[in-house]
Amino acid sequence: MNSRDRFDLFRHLLEQLCMSQEDMLMVPDISDWCKEHGIQEPDRVRPFRFLVSEDDRKMLVREDIPERVIEERINALRVRDQLKSVARDRADWLNSDRKALAFLFLNEYALSLPAIGGDELAADDWALSEMERFGFFKT
Repeated sequence: MNSRDRFDLFRHLLEQLCMSQEDMLMVPDISDWCKEHGIQEPDRVRPFRFLVSEDDRKMLVREDIPERVIEERINALRVRDQLKSVARDRADWLNSDRKALAFLFLNEYALSLPAIGGDELAADDWALSEMERFGFFKT
């Protein structure tokens, strides 16, 4: 999936997070970009990476995100969700490319929040609650 086709979605999410589109950088490969900038990133197919420094913050977006990568990341949500409840599957809420990409984008951002502390389950909860607040799940 070409991320440039979803630029409006990413711009909207950035605005909701009080960031500007200048805070987003689309790159062919996040791992290669990180290596060039002295940042360790072993995940060769990572779709998003949020970087925070003292004077800057930047959301890296992979230009071409393979469908299988999106599916794998959403399946990871499905597995993590089973730790909380087997009665529901919140991954089913992500029933479009737009919702799946929004979740992955927001989840990446959430992992940087001090209150989340890198906890993937808490990041999932935060991302899905923000998506609900932004109106992604209205019928």
